[in-house]
Amino acid sequence: MAEIAGFRPRQASACSLPAGVCEWHAQPARLGGGHCLAQAAAACRLRAPAPRSARPRRFALAGTAFPTVLRLLAAGGSVAASGFPRRKDPLRGSIASARLRATQSTAETTAPRVPALPAIAPGVWKPIPVSEEEVSAAAPQLVTRKSDPEEVAALVWSGGSALFVDRYRDLLEVRKALNAIAKRCEEDEAEGGGLEEAPKAEAHRARRKERRAAARRLFIRADASNGELQLVGAPQLGYLPVFYSGQLVLRANDVSALLVAWQFFVNGVQYDFLDHPLHPFFGVYFTPTPVEHFNLLQDWLALRPTALADTRSRVLDLGTGCGVVSFIVNRLRPSAEVVACDICPNAVFSVQAEVQRWGVEVEVLQSDLFSGLEGTEPFDMIIFNPPWVPRSPDVEDNSERGFGDVGGGNDYPPELFHRLFSEAPRFLRPGGRLIVLFSDYAVCRGLVDASPLAAWGTPAEGPSTAALQLLAIERRPVAAKDRSRHRQTRRDKAWALAQQHNVELWEFQKPV
Repeated sequence: MAEIAGFRPRQASACSLPAGVCEWHAQPARLGGGHCLAQAAAACRLRAPAPRSARPRRFALAGTAFPTVLRLLAAGGSVAASGFPRRKDPLRGSIASARLRATQSTAETTAPRVPALPAIAPGVWKPIPVSEEEVSAAAPQLVTRKSDPEEVAALVWSGGSALFVDRYRDLLEVRKALNAIAKRCEEDEAEGGGLEEAPKAEAHRARRKERRAAARRLFIRADASNGELQLVGAPQLGYLPVFYSGQLVLRANDVSALLVAWQFFVNGVQYDFLDHPLHPFFGVYFTPTPVEHFNLLQDWLALRPTALADTRSRVLDLGTGCGVVSFIVNRLRPSAEVVACDICPNAVFSVQAEVQRWGVEVEVLQSDLFSGLEGTEPFDMIIFNPPWVPRSPDVEDNSERGFGDVGGGNDYPPELFHRLFSEAPRFLRPGGRLIVLFSDYAVCRGLVDASPLAAWGTPAEGPSTAALQLLAIERRPVAAKDRSRHRQTRRDKAWALAQQHNVELWEFQKPV
């Protein structure tokens, strides 16, 4: 480990820090007291030491200056303080100002840029704020730092409501208490009734629905002009000035949805097979993993170099979502004309913004399957990447109030595939292909007895007079660990780890 400008690393055998984080020894007289370093830790990624009683004092080299520490931190390094006496620090003021300058400099160089957005299109879905009349009618309990989170959660679970007026932390603690109540209810039902696996899943969905309903009765005031929730310690809500103006009240569900969506929009989602990251807009369904079905499509196109090779070839990305399939086709077949459509206005707006952002040639339309494509020229290929799980009967339609509770695009309605195979032939040229990217995930989970595509025949061995002929089914396994969220949530989702599932490419052709 090399020496850096007056610093000397600890001996490797004594270092207990994570890989990539070095611990340095410095002179207390010039670097400052341990209490200043503890204050600098939050802003400068400075690793504070364990209590003095828990670890011995360490030798510190002479000749160390605090600006050197700041330069190391500003360059992205990390420092662990050790061996500094707790005494009054004569350099405290200069250290604080220098720390602030280093923090601002680091933030300016590391903060991600907000992607450019066109003017918000009419009809884009957004969470609907709570009116002041509805808040008054609910008579919510005012929640401050002195309130008991468990008592507030019990009140809300029983049908009451709460308005948070102090700290953002209070909201997080009440939501945590709501989760604990839901879990206890689920465990009590399982112990009392001896439920089998399927009824347990139904009970879990019921509790989750109750938890969502309870969270809708948690209210937070916000100021759209500066994108801030009116709570101490609340994160910035970048979508507030995009969607709203003035003062408003939001539900806890919608706040969570806006926060998560903004992080993905700003940071982007990078797929290895695309040249640039995608920035999905709020309300657009996407998933960073698995990607095996996208790889399956790319391999299928690579093995058929003549497919879509004609400069007049037309491809439809049906249900485009965040546009992954469109950008794959645009990259592999740059001469083909690509049309993307989706029923969700947010998906249409998101892909239109992505097309402008990256300068690719893709036409984007809003359409419920083929209903918005009447009068268009037929296509040489239609690629459909539908949801993999069926829609639960108790899922509400969020089109009137936004997507704060249930995201759109992650489940399919019962009539979807009947409509697909009934309408697709009219929009295909003779000999055109319908490619469906699917999965047996729902079958492995026990959500359905058989794939909804199985009803449309088996691979044909000869000529067919049917509107669409199934040519082949290609499958590729997806490891259980890649589809489980256990690594992110640390929850033991046994159903996600029990069985491997396969992604599928179903190839249909319209007879010549």
